[in-house]
Amino acid sequence: MLNQIISNTPTYVWAILAFLMYRGFKAAIDRELSIRAVIIIPVVMLALSVQGILSGFGVQPLVLASWIIAMLAGAVLSWNAVNQTNVRILADKNMVFYRGSWGPMIMMMSIFVLKYIVNVALHVAPELHTNMMFAIVSTALFGIFSGLFLGKMLRVLLMFQQAKNAVPALAI
Repeated sequence: MLNQIISNTPTYVWAILAFLMYRGFKAAIDRELSIRAVIIIPVVMLALSVQGILSGFGVQPLVLASWIIAMLAGAVLSWNAVNQTNVRILADKNMVFYRGSWGPMIMMMSIFVLKYIVNVALHVAPELHTNMMFAIVSTALFGIFSGLFLGKMLRVLLMFQQAKNAVPALAI
């Protein structure tokens, strides 16, 4: 059955996995990123999360509330984890320095695996589309991971804006 599941997985899913792995390996080393690059992965992860919820469970208030509450919890956790030892704003270069970490790889793979498992489960057992407990647990997990990315991104954007505002304009 596992072989059948893997062989019936659309090709684009493996392309997404390859992209996420590539980004995860890059995140494991110290690097400087533009603000645009800081935003890409959190937005992609948020889009995957929303798409997974809507395609799996539709728009149900309890499911959406579960996702939002979990996302806020994840965002608070990651917001508080960002500090000058793992992120440094390079305002003069319009860049952000990130200390290398395997955390982003772990989170991206977790979201990918969760989304894969949920999609397979919904395909194999269509009655799960209407199982509220399955929906709430799945969406809460999507929410936590999305929030972890979102909180870090928002904190870095705030730090960047504060650093840019603190840089005095050059007299001409």
